[in-house]
Amino acid sequence: METFRGSYQATVDDKGRLKLPARLKGQLEEWHGARVFVTSLSPFELRVYPLAVWEELERRFLARPSMDPLVQRLLEHANYGQEDEVDAQGRVLVPALLREILQGNCEVVVSGRGRFLAVVARDRVQAELATAFTNEELVALAALEQ
Repeated sequence: METFRGSYQATVDDKGRLKLPARLKGQLEEWHGARVFVTSLSPFELRVYPLAVWEELERRFLARPSMDPLVQRLLEHANYGQEDEVDAQGRVLVPALLREILQGNCEVVVSGRGRFLAVVARDRVQAELATAFTNEELVALAALEQ
């Protein structure tokens, strides 16, 4: 399975277009094509899914009972996103409502998170990196390594 990994500095221009780093753009197009779904499931992070990956996740969620509160909440959040196509320059439009997550910040970090790309305001990333793991988290991570 193809896995997006690593983090890269990027920008969002005044028209709301995210400029994907060349490496990630190349991987996206090679592995999945240029169609994407841009959404958010948290108040500080955008997600750029290859459209085929998003459609697979969507099918799984829609196969669950429609009254499942978690499914309803996920679909409510995700439906603020939209489909787009990465252009030849590697740009993808961030929906206007979701741009607020970046707090007007045009400097962002795009990081590979396995099957999708996460987009976070650069200052948010710096604050997160300054936060140490708790001892409990380190123990849990150590258990995963074995």
